[in-house]
Amino acid sequence: MSIELLYLLGSVAIMVVLIGVQAASTIKVNGLSWGLGPRDEPAQQDTFSARAKRTLNNHVEGLVLFGFAVLIVETAGANSSLSALGSALYFWARLVYAPVYLVGIPVLRTLVWAAGFIGTLIVIYACGLAAF
Repeated sequence: MSIELLYLLGSVAIMVVLIGVQAASTIKVNGLSWGLGPRDEPAQQDTFSARAKRTLNNHVEGLVLFGFAVLIVETAGANSSLSALGSALYFWARLVYAPVYLVGIPVLRTLVWAAGFIGTLIVIYACGLAAF
């Protein structure tokens, strides 16, 4: 398995953890009967459960773009030190981003998000180099 795919797998693992955090925090606020029920009423949110939901949504959005970029690199056989660097930057930034967002550190959250986005752009650039 390539390093890019390993970082993609790690990013999926981060998402699994975030799903658990978001679900647990929402059930904590709304109760187990709401969590097991049909959820006809919208979930109530406290500050943490709202952050958990936003963190998960943001991770999914970023993972779609990063995931497609990695899969293009893989199928094109365009793996390079550049695509590995971008993948590493994305993964480590996202690993830091999740707790920073959950705790609510405003400026650092944006800087770490930007680092992850730059990692994705590097992988996309590596795809472009291979294409042309």
